Amino acid sequence: MSADILHFFRVIDAPNRIRELRVAAKLSQQALGDAVGVSKVTISDLERGTMQLTVDYMRRIAAALNVEPADVLSLVDNPDALNADERALIERLRSAAPDQREQLRRVAEVMLPYNARGAEAA
Repeated sequence: MSADILHFFRVIDAPNRIRELRVAAKLSQQALGDAVGVSKVTISDLERGTMQLTVDYMRRIAAALNVEPADVLSLVDNPDALNADERALIERLRSAAPDQREQLRRVAEVMLPYNARGAEAA
C-alpha cells in the first residue's frame, strides 16, 4: 500500500511583504496595528512569519496599506508557495489598471464560499 505524502511549507518559510509595505507607507508597527485592529506584537509576529498570515489578516493589512491582498505575499522569495499559473495570475493582477483590479476583486468576492467572506458559520 502506498500513500502520497503532502508537503506543506512552514509559515516562516512563506515570506511576506508586510514590513516592506509598512516602511514604504511610513507607518510604525503600532500605527499599522491600530489601523488593522491588532497589537504591535501581532504585526511583528506576522512580519516575521511566526504567526500565520490568514486571508483575513492579508485583507485587513492590505486595506490599511492601500494595496491589494495579493501584494502582501512575496512570491519571488517563495516560488513554491504557488504554482506557475497562480503566480502569473497574481502578477497580472498587480499590473492591471485600478478598475480592472476592482472588477476582479468583486468577482473573487462572489466566488468565495459564504463563510470565507467573514460571515459566521450557521
